[in-house]
Amino acid sequence: MTPHQLTFNHICFQYKGNDQALFNHLDVTIRTGELVGILGASGSGKTTLTEILLGRLKPTCHQFGMIEDGYRVSHRETPWAYVPQKNLLRDYLTVEETFKTYADIHLRGRSRAEKETQVHRVVEDLGLTPFWRKKVSELSGGQQRRVSIGVELLSDSRYFILDEPSSGLDALSDRNLLRTLRILARSANKAIIVITHNTENLSILDRMIFMSHGLPTFVGTYEELLLEYKTTDPHDISKYLDLNLAEIYKELDRSSRVYRI
Repeated sequence: MTPHQLTFNHICFQYKGNDQALFNHLDVTIRTGELVGILGASGSGKTTLTEILLGRLKPTCHQFGMIEDGYRVSHRETPWAYVPQKNLLRDYLTVEETFKTYADIHLRGRSRAEKETQVHRVVEDLGLTPFWRKKVSELSGGQQRRVSIGVELLSDSRYFILDEPSSGLDALSDRNLLRTLRILARSANKAIIVITHNTENLSILDRMIFMSHGLPTFVGTYEELLLEYKTTDPHDISKYLDLNLAEIYKELDRSSRVYRI
């Protein structure tokens, strides 16, 4: 599969009535095959950046532009799939009925055989096959989250945003979900972005972006984060893989250093 790269150039945004701009000529590059986390405290700009990536908010810079694989594009040409924090599933439908309903929406124009093949691939990848005949109301919170993700993965979109996937999940379920998403990013050649404030499973992410007051105060891998804030010895990194990064989180939120995304 051919990898793709989508770049947002010159993201600026200023809310009406606010004298200070939240973003000032911010550039963001997203690549398929990656699981990326956007993290930050309340007011850091996570939600506003998400709305801009989805095309729901229009940047205020005249120089703003989007480039995919070297060609100028628009949001209409690069649609995103989006899973909100709150599950919007119909409790009275079974998992089978839910996927078939969304397949008719996302795979309109495909043959019945093609729809079934795509559905069963996603269901199997997400470990939902044993719950195929169960109603959504009978599933656990983690299982419902997987269904919400799965129905959006049916779309042809290369770019995918998941808002607070850890909401309502225990640490183990969150870790398993992120691992599954990382595998799917590679196998389906999608760019999967998770918007979160959870720092427990950062080692699973391919890349993380810490936002603070509209600025990326860190961009890189988990290992690079540890090198910068915990150790300068690469051989010691493995010792920190299960650390609680609350203190690093606070330091990043206060940081004045700005990275390129």
